[in-house]
Amino acid sequence: MDETSNPAVAPISPAELLSSSLRDVRQRTRRRYQEFENQIRKSPTTSLLGAVAVGYLLQRMPVRAILVTQVRVLAALTPPALFLFGAAKLYEFLLRQDLAGRK
Repeated sequence: MDETSNPAVAPISPAELLSSSLRDVRQRTRRRYQEFENQIRKSPTTSLLGAVAVGYLLQRMPVRAILVTQVRVLAALTPPALFLFGAAKLYEFLLRQDLAGRK
């Protein structure tokens, strides 16, 4: 039996769902940070060399061009996504109105 079929279990609100998701992300982030910290303490030389290598690669990469491209793609995809979201909400509203009218 799942939660939707049991009337005694209250449905989870979007705020509660978001709060629990953020809490989970925070806990996973802390755990990963501690793992990284322990790895650095175990082998500081390897970690330092890795950091220098990553810094060099980031300096050589066209980071600005990549970010500009991402912003352009996001700007191009935002209007259709908002339109689809609005259409879905309108459909949901009309469906609720239709169901309320039949009762």
